[in-house]
Amino acid sequence: MADLVNSYLDKIDEIQAVIINDADLILDAIEMDLLLKDPEGYLMSLGEAFLDEHMDEIEQGAKAGQQLAKKMVKSVEQRKNHS
Repeated sequence: MADLVNSYLDKIDEIQAVIINDADLILDAIEMDLLLKDPEGYLMSLGEAFLDEHMDEIEQGAKAGQQLAKKMVKSVEQRKNHS
């Protein structure tokens, strides 16, 4: 079962690296004048754009978690049946 978890964590690390890299890029693109005019609105629009841009990575992470859960349940069931 440790292999399942390690494989899952490797997938999540790859997805996380993409998101962190892009988050660093956004920091360089912040327009201070717009931020100061409407901080909440500006940050909400940046957040929404970031979310839209990374929907694939979010879905990949969710799918990886679901696959891990199914494999773990199957592994536990197999162990139960063999005992």
